[in-house]
Parts: sequence; structure tokens; C-alpha cells
Amino acid sequence: MNIAHVTDFHVGRVIETENGPVDLYDRMVTAVAHLKTLTPQPDLIMLTGDLSNHGSEADYIRVRDALRELEPPVYILPGNHDRRDALRRIFADHQYWPQEGYLHYVLEDYPVRIIALDTLASGQHYGLLDEERLAWVDARLQEAPGRPTLIFMHHPPFKTYMPYPDKLICHNGDAFGDIVAHHPQIQAVVCGHVHRDVVASWRGTTAFITTSATFSYDMILHEVDDLDPLFEPPACRLFLWREDTGLISHLSFIGSYPQGISEGVPQPPDDNA
Repeated sequence: MNIAHVTDFHVGRVIETENGPVDLYDRMVTAVAHLKTLTPQPDLIMLTGDLSNHGSEADYIRVRDALRELEPPVYILPGNHDRRDALRRIFADHQYWPQEGYLHYVLEDYPVRIIALDTLASGQHYGLLDEERLAWVDARLQEAPGRPTLIFMHHPPFKTYMPYPDKLICHNGDAFGDIVAHHPQIQAVVCGHVHRDVVASWRGTTAFITTSATFSYDMILHEVDDLDPLFEPPACRLFLWREDTGLISHLSFIGSYPQGISEGVPQPPDDNA
């Protein structure tokens, strides 16, 4: 089983740079084109939030129309920039969502069971897992203790030790971690939101944060008032599940890098020189 994880398009935002404006819609289109080139194609694509920067229905329509070019099924979760009501309307053909309430769900028809967890706290940039959502995910995990499971969510429930994004992580993450620690079938917890690649050993499993598919924020390990956007290579994450090896993760960088992401191919050292 192969899964592509892509996150944080922020369509509708235009970032001013010294070389002119960068429209994140264009970078989203590039990300979709990249997903189409993956060989083999993933069995499914998980899109974990912040499709639009302003929750605009017009921007959701632009994202929806671009995603229709993809062959694998795309499953969506909301992020802090999203609106549940607008997502339900614009993506009305996504029948895996409940008809009302939180936009979380379980995918049962794959070799790995997938739990998609809605962490949106309306009107806030931080995430939230209240008692209702914690009870929901615990109940879903108790249903299939013997099946390998991945949990996808927008906000990370753990600290990255980058102080600025850590102010905006998921509230009640410790309570969620207590649940995770009691369910060894969880192969990984997978998040977005931070716009950087992060991997952590957390509560008996591995936790991943996948960087944005359109822009980054700097890795700043001290207190700052705000973060400026960067245009480091965007990426999606590929998860490969095999019975003999379990879960393998790769980053797939979005864009064209004919000589790699460095300025070129370095010459190896020559002891005889």
C-alpha cells in the first residue's frame, strides 16, 4: 500500500518577494502536477488541511477543480484556515464525511486502517481535541486493536521545540498522547500545519509533520514575534506499507531539480590528488 500525504496549500494567498509576487494557487497546481507523476501512483492521497488561506468558497472551487485531475482518491481534513461548512458544500461528492459535526472519519478498505481526526478550533489558529473528539478517536481505536493504523490530523499534538509554531499546536495533545500510548497498533501519527519537515518518537509511535506543498517557514529555535515565509523546496510525503517491513516514509520534493537541490553534484575526494 502506498499513501501520499500533502498539506497546507493556502490557496488565495499571494506572497510578495523581491522578485515579485508568488501566487500560492500556481504552486498548488504544480503540486498536483507532481502528484500525477508519482510512479507507481499512490493508492490514496491524504490532504490534511489549509486548502484555502481565507476559507473562500471561490478558492475551494479552484482547489477542487485542480484535484479532479488526480486518479487516486483524495481524502480531505480541515485545517485552521478552513471552514467545515464551505468544505462540505464545495466538496459535496466526498461522501466519507459525517453529514454534520466534525469532519473526521475512518477508512477501512485498505491494508492499513486510516483514522482522520478533525482538530479544527473555529476562529483559532491552534488546534483542539475536546472530550468529544478524544472519546471518538479512542472508540475507533478500540474497534480494531489488531489492525495496523495511521492517524492523520492537521495540528501536531506534540512540541517541535520551535517556540512560535509550538504556540499553535493542538490543545489537549497530552490527553491524546495518553490514548495513543495505549494502542500499539498505531504505526504513525501524521500532521501538517508547521510548514517544516519534523519527525519525532512520541508516545510509543512515530510522529511526522510534513512540510507544506507550497511554502515553508524557517526553522527558528528561539522566541520570535512572527515567521516570514520561505521558498525552500516544497514536498509531499510518501508512506509505503509492506507486510514484511512495516511503514517506510520518503519525502518527495515538488519541482524540477536536475542536479539535485544543491547547486550541483560535488566531486568526490581523491586521495591521489
